[in-house]
Amino acid sequence: MQLYLTAPAKRVPVKVLTPNNTEPDHYPITVYDINGNSIGNAVDKAGYITLWNSNEANAALGKLIGGYGPFSFVLIATPGTTIPANVTGNPVHLFTGIFSNTFASEFN
Repeated sequence: MQLYLTAPAKRVPVKVLTPNNTEPDHYPITVYDINGNSIGNAVDKAGYITLWNSNEANAALGKLIGGYGPFSFVLIATPGTTIPANVTGNPVHLFTGIFSNTFASEFN
């Protein structure tokens, strides 16, 4: 009988940072894979995790799970992979409804 030892998966805290290396301030957020490609928009932390883990390049690196705070996660890294310093996301700015005006009858 042969026994094989495998290294346990390493759990590493990672933050979401924007392409400018700042922490986002709100959701929705554009989610990027480890190669810098946009893979979709997430409206919350659970959505970010789902999108990130569904990407093939990211899945090869490991599995993202929740951490403390809205933009902090834990990466369960696949043994032997290079662990990134952070994951990337960019806030989506929505401007709907800001410019709606109602004019009264003063102009009639």
